[in-house]
Amino acid sequence: MSITTTRLAAPLALAAALPLLTWCQRQPEPAAPTEPAPPPTVVLDSTLNRAALLAALTEAGTALADGEKRDAVLTGRTVSVRLPFGCGGEAKVDGAGAGTPRLARNADGSLTLTVTPEDLSGSALVPAAREGAGEKWEAVEGFWIARPWSSLDGCPTASRQTVGAAASAPSPAPMADKTPAEGEAVEIKTVETVASPSMVQPERSAGLAAVFETGGSRLGRRPGQAYVHVIRGEKGVAPTPAPGGYALRLEGRLTAFSDGKAVHCVQQDAESRPVCVAALRLDRLAFEDGATGALLSEWRPR
Repeated sequence: MSITTTRLAAPLALAAALPLLTWCQRQPEPAAPTEPAPPPTVVLDSTLNRAALLAALTEAGTALADGEKRDAVLTGRTVSVRLPFGCGGEAKVDGAGAGTPRLARNADGSLTLTVTPEDLSGSALVPAAREGAGEKWEAVEGFWIARPWSSLDGCPTASRQTVGAAASAPSPAPMADKTPAEGEAVEIKTVETVASPSMVQPERSAGLAAVFETGGSRLGRRPGQAYVHVIRGEKGVAPTPAPGGYALRLEGRLTAFSDGKAVHCVQQDAESRPVCVAALRLDRLAFEDGATGALLSEWRPR
């Protein structure tokens, strides 16, 4: 290549590179401000089970006792609560009271699972009735959650059921204060105490209030009547209660009382535990096997 050609090529190469150099040295323009990214959407399971419902009832009762306002947004949440019963066979728990399921042995040897809702339409637990707006609901039927201190939706283990047996064992008879003389025969008498089986009264401090609007559908309704399922033995043999007991299943959707809250509590005095119920539009009631969850019978009040 000649010197002339070389001298011409160098300026041409420099001219071609100038735009690239200028672009590299140019300060980057500030980015236009962008809108903040929306927070991620968290999808939660809206169905409340026994543990979640009890937590909500406990929170509402604590707020009442503490004189605070802590309103949880519960209206519209679906509920599927399992209430075990008959864990120790029949005649262990006095479920004769309304609102609690019970297991009973009939005269013919058959077993009956039954629950009769408690009429809460005139109770102070229902603000609508207390404030004179009872015409909103035709009926308010209460169902109580036994053992509200436990989140178990099945029967407790056998060891927990019998843990109180030692405490109820008869104590030996006290010895006499008299000291026998030397050589005197001592007659020791034992007192035999026979403990009669006592009926346990379930605590009624947490529950569900199934509400039925005035003029609503009466399909499947059982106003004031018990829900009953009978278990009969085969070939004349009396049936044996299920080893895992039974369970009452309540399903529906929480609604609001007249005060706008899904849970309402009352407290007798500062030394008493608050009693709380949640307003429920009951869609399904069923009896299940306590251990397997097998469906025994069901009703759909709506």
